[in-house]
Amino acid sequence: MTETTDAVRSRSSLEGKTAVVTGASSGIGRAIAEVFAADGADVVICSRTLDDVESVADELADLPGTVEPVEADVTDRDDVAALADATVDAFGGVDVLVNNAGGGAGMAPTDEVDPETWDGVVDVNLTGVYNVSTAFADALQSGSPSAIVNVASMAGEYGVENMSAYSAAKAGVIAFTRSLAREWAENDVRVNAVSPGFIATEKLREGFGLDEEIERANADRTWGTPAEVADLVRFLASDAASFVDGQSVRITGTPNTYEAP
Repeated sequence: MTETTDAVRSRSSLEGKTAVVTGASSGIGRAIAEVFAADGADVVICSRTLDDVESVADELADLPGTVEPVEADVTDRDDVAALADATVDAFGGVDVLVNNAGGGAGMAPTDEVDPETWDGVVDVNLTGVYNVSTAFADALQSGSPSAIVNVASMAGEYGVENMSAYSAAKAGVIAFTRSLAREWAENDVRVNAVSPGFIATEKLREGFGLDEEIERANADRTWGTPAEVADLVRFLASDAASFVDGQSVRITGTPNTYEAP
């Protein structure tokens, strides 16, 4: 029997879902929160500074879904435990978790990276994913289908010169994704990752002096946009991706390389 158009469309919608997006004050995280809320999902957004996510919640207030800002540092296990409790108290549970919080520490040869910098990069990019995922373990494995999407990087797929800490941490995210997918599959939790290439976030625009609009007239695309990553995350979080589990999906317009534009 052929499904109706509405039934097909509903599989890719997050309407009525509860989602958590870490690192949502700007860039990819903010774009994900916007796409989810536009679908009609209730979205809990967090960052280390409450003012930053409160401003995002204000900007998205007219969308169909509720956007709830919470201050939480993903490297602080007490913070993420409080985030999980606040989400369950407010919405009764969680259907989607997006581990997006992360960041680099510039570029330097590995033998010039001090231990504190290495630890900090690994802590926020990899250990933070572990912290948040385990804090939401009970809520995600409550019996209803749920999904985790971890934001990795093409740096984790290839390894990038002078970015060893970031590359190693993001490679760890990909391996963690695959392990957790195997462990939690029996409880109906799908776990996937996305590996973006060069995405024109505010930070990278400034770092590379990118002022022009992103060109989409042809397929030779060097830069992506946060909205394009958000669209992929939305798909992986939705029922339309019900047969996608334990995968790291590359989203890059520059095939088979990870070299600065």
